[in-house]
Amino acid sequence: MKWTWSSGMCTALLLVSASAWAAGGYWAGIAEEVCTEVTKVETFAKAGKIEDAKAAFHTAYFGTFEEKKMEIAERSNFGISHTADVEEMFNNLRKAASKPGTGDVSALAETLRRELRKDGKALDAAKVNPDGNEGKK
Repeated sequence: MKWTWSSGMCTALLLVSASAWAAGGYWAGIAEEVCTEVTKVETFAKAGKIEDAKAAFHTAYFGTFEEKKMEIAERSNFGISHTADVEEMFNNLRKAASKPGTGDVSALAETLRRELRKDGKALDAAKVNPDGNEGKK
């Protein structure tokens, strides 16, 4: 296999995800995956790469937070109100990243990362199944 930046990046992300899961649990690992993408949103937005920021946001929210069932796990275990607050954080980040001057991208990204990490730890502590639907293991 030819080593390229993209394959190296994918390998690095897989290693980070695997080590995060081993160190903190399943949901902490998922939270770290989302946080990695949130950091990309922040980095691209600050560099003025709006389309890249939008793509990273799409991956963070739809490709990881929703697809890997963290949204469902949060809603099932923390309630609709809490999940709506997290989704509002995502929405505020999306707006700030796609329309310069509509918010402090770094502050919004940091707030979201902090909340995701806290939620990941709480879901692991509650022994929530990876499917997110069945509540506690």
